[in-house]
Amino acid sequence: MLNKIINKITKEHSSLSNETIDEWKKDIRVLELKKGTQLVKEGDFTNKLYFICEGSVKAYHLKNGKLITDWFAFNNEFICAITGYFLKNPSEHYIELTENSILLEFDREKLTELSTKYHDFERFLRIIITKIMLQLQHRVLYFQFSTAKERYGFLLKQYPQIALHISLGDIASYIGITQETLSRVRAKNNRI
Repeated sequence: MLNKIINKITKEHSSLSNETIDEWKKDIRVLELKKGTQLVKEGDFTNKLYFICEGSVKAYHLKNGKLITDWFAFNNEFICAITGYFLKNPSEHYIELTENSILLEFDREKLTELSTKYHDFERFLRIIITKIMLQLQHRVLYFQFSTAKERYGFLLKQYPQIALHISLGDIASYIGITQETLSRVRAKNNRI
């Protein structure tokens, strides 16, 4: 299973030599976890990067007791607690599974060692991180200048089956509207 997943990851991002892949596989942890499992809690010091093989994950903040979702990751996507992973600061996020999932877990120090030893891995990791950052930046820019209907449409375009994996409350939080507004937007979309 691991070889198949690694082949898929490298095909999508950047090829790696067999030597690099063999070395990388030594440090990969495969996790099979249940819905509701928290990978990261606010305040945790974490150095982990996750790849979703099967399932879905959300990242959120709690502000005055209100859950604010700001990142989803689905099959074949990566997720991490950005401030913990890149800045070595306590996490500002919770990261939680929204359904039973299979993940690959990578340790930052091991990835750094591989990047130092193998230039193809350094390039590979740089491409992955760039894609994650561009995706998050695109979301921020798009959502600042869009109506609720446009935001929901944007989300459906990215993830057509999102309602099968994510609660409507989390979807509403992610696009910055109330669940009632989301219900109205969905009702209008279904009439079209």
